[in-house]
Amino acid sequence: MLMKTRPESIDFHLVDEKHEAIHKRLENYARWCHGGGGNGGVAPMFRMYRPDNFERGAIATPVDGTDAQRIFKGIQALPQPHRIALSWFYIKPVNPRRACQNIGTSMEGLALYVSDGRQMLINRRI
Repeated sequence: MLMKTRPESIDFHLVDEKHEAIHKRLENYARWCHGGGGNGGVAPMFRMYRPDNFERGAIATPVDGTDAQRIFKGIQALPQPHRIALSWFYIKPVNPRRACQNIGTSMEGLALYVSDGRQMLINRRI
């Protein structure tokens, strides 16, 4: 008798070598979308607070707003499933099953939409 097996899990954080540059730019775009200030929605009262183990002089990665706007325009030109997949991956990383339901695809399809979306941005020289 055959036993049911669990489907092989998908590592969404695995990025192809050919997509490394666009991945970095998309991460910059995500920081830009979240405000880019590094405060992350901290209450004003606690903005200047630093714990005892805070490393003085550590600087957050700066946000390149001009490049982020180019990426934004490039994403807006993509087909809807690819836009939703890239938005899920970089902007609103909720449960992948919810993203699959929004697009109407499987987990493998979601991973393919993310990868294809990156490749489309590269092909369009965004």
